[in-house]
This record gives sequence, C-alpha cells and structure tokens, in this order.
Amino acid sequence: MGQYWKIRNIDYEETTGDLGKLGEFFWYGHDDVISLLITPVIPPHFKSKPVLSKASVSEVKDDSTISPPTLLTLPVELLVVIAEELMDDYLNLICFSLTCVSMWELTHPVRYRVLESELRYKSWAGCRIILLGDYAQNLPKGILTAEEIGQLTMKNEDDKDSDEDEEDLDKKMDKTLGRRLYKADFRRISLRLNISVLEGRRLRDRYSLYKELSKFDRRFRPWLSFDWNRFLPREAEGDSWMVRNFSKREFVAMSSSHHLAQVVFSLIGCSDDPSISMIDGDWLIEGPWAGNRIDITLASLHAQEHRDETDWNDITAEVKQRLEALAIAESRNFEF
Repeated sequence: MGQYWKIRNIDYEETTGDLGKLGEFFWYGHDDVISLLITPVIPPHFKSKPVLSKASVSEVKDDSTISPPTLLTLPVELLVVIAEELMDDYLNLICFSLTCVSMWELTHPVRYRVLESELRYKSWAGCRIILLGDYAQNLPKGILTAEEIGQLTMKNEDDKDSDEDEEDLDKKMDKTLGRRLYKADFRRISLRLNISVLEGRRLRDRYSLYKELSKFDRRFRPWLSFDWNRFLPREAEGDSWMVRNFSKREFVAMSSSHHLAQVVFSLIGCSDDPSISMIDGDWLIEGPWAGNRIDITLASLHAQEHRDETDWNDITAEVKQRLEALAIAESRNFEF
C-alpha cells in the first residue's frame, strides 16, 4: 500500500490529516499549509483610530446629566472591564461593541487584543511541526517533553509483559513513539482559516441577529470577518522569504514563494522507512528540522525583529543543492 504522511502540530495537537504518499503530494504548492506557517501581520488600519474621537465620547457622557441613565453613563474604565470579560466570546464582544459608535470606540483596544490572540491561536507559526510517515518508529531526541512522552506511551499493565522490567519497557516505548504520535488523537484542522462571527451554529440559530450584523457597513465589516489572506505579509520588490527554525536558529532564504512547501517538507520529514514513492529521496525521511519550532516570514520583517542578533545560520545553499538534485531525478521543473 505504501507509506502515508501527516503534518502534525505537536504544540496544538492538530493535524492536516492524511496527505497521501510523499511522492504524490511533495511537488504541489500547498498554499493552505504554507499560510498556516506564515507569521501573520496585522495591517495598520486595524490599529487606526475608530469612528469617533475621544472628544465625542466625552460629549456623549456630558449629555447624561440631563438624560435618563444609559450604559454610557457608567465610567469608561468599567465599560472597558465589561468588554474584557467578553474576550473569550468574540460574538458577545462584537455585539457589546456595536451598541453604539461611542462603545465601538471604547472597545477598540480590547477588540485588537482579541484579534492578536485569534491570529496566534489559528496560526502554526513558531510551533513544533513534523511531517510524519505512518512507518515511523523513532522520533528525534528532545522534540517531546517528558509529560508528552508519558501521554503517548500510557504506561499501564497492558503495555508491560510480566517478564519486562521498567528499563526494557522504556526502550520499547522509545522505538514506538513515532507510530504513537502518528496515531495520536489530534484535532484535524480546517485549512479554511477565515475567522467570522457571521458563521457558526450559534448565529445560524439566531437569524434576526445574523441579519442585523450583516447590515453593518464597511467601517465595521473587517472586524466581523477576518480574511486570513489580509494578515499575510506582502512581498515588496527586492524582498525575500525566509523559512526559519527557532529551535536551531537556522533559516533558508528564497527569492520567491513558489516552492516554500518543498523547502518545508524537505526539512521536517520523519520516518524509519524509505518507501516514499520518489527517486533518490531517501534523505527526506530524516528531516533535520522535524519537530522543531518553525515559521515563514519575509527577510525584511526578520531583520526588524532580530536586527541585533548575529547567531542565525544560513543553510540555504545546502537545501537548494539537495532539492535541485531531487527535482532532476524526479524530472520536475524546479527553480529555487
């Protein structure tokens, strides 16, 4: 039948599900997977001043002296606290924020914090990522914590023969960690990453609320539905892409994003069996970055983040040489 592969996020216990045989999917673009690994960037307009100025809010509060008490008569600090209490439920936070334009302004910092949190949670950037074959037995040393190993091995009477001592059992477990991680009950993610309060069962069951939220104009719409592509960095002329390994402080630089998937797959593969349905690709089962913390970003952004750091090692030449040789053996058009 051949060996099948999955990408697994060890930190979030998430997986892409079966991708098929390595030779069947390796050379495709996999834009959805790459989008998961690109560190998101929040566009400036999300930080910009909302609809009303602070002066307008003060005027609204001054009017409360001659008008019946309203929600806005509460101190601004208390309104912010209420908004913060709703951070775990974005739909409720949005409904609270849309009470009026004054409330929309007041809750802007809280909504921004939720946006940052949502992007971090949805993205795989900086997580421990591994491309795991179902024939894998061993795992690279050090990629799992002792607690994670314990959860995978689940030492109990069923695992241990009566004649086995604890040391023999540990050795046997070490040789099955790869298979256990492949079969672990990780959540299969949806590669459709858009975050929208206009979707989901809660809103579908409340059609009147859905209809009301759908009517808000373009000033508010970006906060109701986050298009993931909006948060991917845009490559400027002369810029380049970087696939980074935070665990080893290494990177691969590329002038184009076209073959980012091949670079990633060539570095994070892990198996004990070289049956990969590819010519001269046995080395792919021993990815040097398997289980490491990786991401993808632009070189310009990396320079801003790490301008004072000189300990990053460039392994571009080695990866380029191996992938170009593999492409020739596989009769593939490949430009690094």
